Amino acid sequence: MPTQALRFASLTIIACLAVTGFDIVTGLEHWPFGSYPMYSTLYSGQLSWLRLYGATDQGEIPLRDDRDFAPFDQARLIVALERLRSAPGGNQKLDEALRNLILLYNRRRKALRALRLYSVSWTLRRGLQGSEPPATRTLIAQVTAGAAEAGR
Repeated sequence: MPTQALRFASLTIIACLAVTGFDIVTGLEHWPFGSYPMYSTLYSGQLSWLRLYGATDQGEIPLRDDRDFAPFDQARLIVALERLRSAPGGNQKLDEALRNLILLYNRRRKALRALRLYSVSWTLRRGLQGSEPPATRTLIAQVTAGAAEAGR
């Protein structure tokens, strides 16, 4: 094998190992070198998540469809709300975000009287299908349509 080809192959292997090692140490992920943390997390017996519910004249409805708050997809929206909640001064930022979300929703459907953010949790067990209602719900924040319109 020519010396240049051997040197190039060696440098390529070293670079791949260096990027993979960097990603593992820092917890970052640069595809395809990441550690794929989605498959390496060991969950406890309880799973908690944030979930948005809308209050209408007919009652409360879960808002889980990506079309509810398009262009925001559900997973990223919930992660962003969690970050706002845990940030310094997060309650004000969270309330502002919820006011904007209810305005966005009502611009298309005009159906929500209030938007509620709950912390929901499930007890993990064998055979859990994912469509079961949460075992517990705790109200985190709520905004009304009237307050959102007034805050514009």
